[in-house]
Amino acid sequence: MKTPDPSGWHRTSPFAILFFIGRISRNIAKNAWQSLAPFIAFLFAYQGELVNKLLIGGAGFVIILTTASILSYWFFRYRILTDSVLIRQGVINKKQLDIKFERIQGINIEQNVIYRYLGLVTLNFDTAGSIGNEGNLPAVTQTFADSLRLQINGNSGTGDTSRTSSVTTSNALLRLTWHDMIRIGLTDRRALILFAFAGPFFERISDDVEQIIIEWVEIAAGFGLHLDASNAVSIAVLIVMVIVIILVVISIAAAFLRFYNFELTLDHNTLRSVGGLFTRHEHSMNLGKIQTLRLQQGIVQALLGRHRMTAHQAMSGGRQRTKKVFDIPVVTAELADQLRKRLLAPESGNLSQDPKSAPFVSVSPYYMRSGILFLGLLPALIATIALAPQLGIYSLLILLWVPAVALLTFRKWRRAGYLHDDNEIIRRSGLFGYRTVGLLFRKAQRVTITQSRYQRRKSLASLRIHMASGSVRIPYIDHTVATQLRNYMLYKIEVSQQAWH
Repeated sequence: MKTPDPSGWHRTSPFAILFFIGRISRNIAKNAWQSLAPFIAFLFAYQGELVNKLLIGGAGFVIILTTASILSYWFFRYRILTDSVLIRQGVINKKQLDIKFERIQGINIEQNVIYRYLGLVTLNFDTAGSIGNEGNLPAVTQTFADSLRLQINGNSGTGDTSRTSSVTTSNALLRLTWHDMIRIGLTDRRALILFAFAGPFFERISDDVEQIIIEWVEIAAGFGLHLDASNAVSIAVLIVMVIVIILVVISIAAAFLRFYNFELTLDHNTLRSVGGLFTRHEHSMNLGKIQTLRLQQGIVQALLGRHRMTAHQAMSGGRQRTKKVFDIPVVTAELADQLRKRLLAPESGNLSQDPKSAPFVSVSPYYMRSGILFLGLLPALIATIALAPQLGIYSLLILLWVPAVALLTFRKWRRAGYLHDDNEIIRRSGLFGYRTVGLLFRKAQRVTITQSRYQRRKSLASLRIHMASGSVRIPYIDHTVATQLRNYMLYKIEVSQQAWH
């Protein structure tokens, strides 16, 4: 594919059909019931063997998918102007996108195995007002992608003159090793979610597992071995351990697929990450677009001495407000501080987002009152009274819920705090883990102070800082301090000559 002349409308490479096959397949997966309803109806209506039904239905599905992808490619056009990218697409419902350079927050690149062999990439444009990627240019050459990215960044004032294939080691901020892939897999919450969703499946096969154990016991008895109840329990525990190990291995494998050879670089004002085993993902973000920096550490991450760092951009508008996040999956506390000083320079100062090292100011102990009262005491009393006729004196055991909630609430209060300097503020929170959120004062769009009746009696207030990426709340601090912080932040917003976005 030749580099296109920007004066007219153009098609991308015919290999863009692969992109449309993937996109249509994902849309079908998201709306599985509606999309597969005709196929299911065919299976019930067609008279014949099930194998023939599946073969005919599968062939029809492939033909429809391929035809729709070819038509999507044929009706796809794009044009590059001096300040925007125009995209025309749609077979029946025609649509034209006008993506202004100044609205583009990041240019993300994907390159699967086939595209890598052919020297093609897919460009994804991430804008402030869209849900996900607003527009895509599939199957364009790497040379064209680099020149377009240079043109866009030049128009937006970033001065980015680099390209992915020529990143030097001097501006590399982070490279992940295979040890980091294991850490990412062990700390990925999706493994726990998968285990939770697999629960009903395990319940359905529990009878089969029980039958297998019985057969093992009978076989062992045939060889003169006696297995008692403890042995059966051991077998059941072993099966659960094997399942957990399988889920962990899947999670680690997913980390290798997504973050293999992950490299984080900073080229002028553009933060860029590249990684992936089969499909190479490249994400970029202008430093000026960063709204908040977040550092998270769960229980497993704490044991491994690592954190997850994310840079949040402006959220999309509309009913489905979607967060836009630049993800750095695993960092040490020291590296996190080094990164934040570079990403928020020159205003980052000397603050640290490490939740264990910085002198955070605690919120008021009255912060625990509502949690203990409304989550602990009242539910426990209601449950005790309601169940007393059935349980009798044993219903008093429900009151043990109160000290359990009090302990968790106390732990949450101990971890809640904040610290600030003349340019930024960091909020700390957590229950079993930690999370710190750092933001620059001038990035705030609105600052509000709220007081409940109880807070007013105690001269306390909650400060909420509204950003384009969401809001940050600092609860139960002295009302005078909250007022001073609000007034100072509004002053910094007013005198700043830099864009908030």
